[in-house]
Amino acid sequence: MKDEYIRIIRDVESTAGIEGALIATRDGLLIYSDMEKIPQQAFAAMCATILSSSEVAMDETGTGIPEKVVVYGKGKKIMIVGAGKEYLLAVILSSEADVDNIIYEAARKIAMVSEKK
Repeated sequence: MKDEYIRIIRDVESTAGIEGALIATRDGLLIYSDMEKIPQQAFAAMCATILSSSEVAMDETGTGIPEKVVVYGKGKKIMIVGAGKEYLLAVILSSEADVDNIIYEAARKIAMVSEKK
């Protein structure tokens, strides 16, 4: 299973504008990342918290589950999407990158892999 996650992350990271990606459980445990410039465990936990909080906020407003959560910074953004019931995909990308379809496809693949276990 880990080999499949590695392949998915490498496919995502080979896309122009994407600087790094990770797979984590929805409760913040790191599954896979090869981003060495950030504290991976802490980043996975923060992304899980952001996604979970966004889901609760959207539920409170009666608007359903968010498709994605995007955090904008100076020249970069972080996109977090659910990847099935148990996982999430977090991606660091340049602020100009428009890669939603690639990220959604990767999240779909992660969900499929996780359902096999």
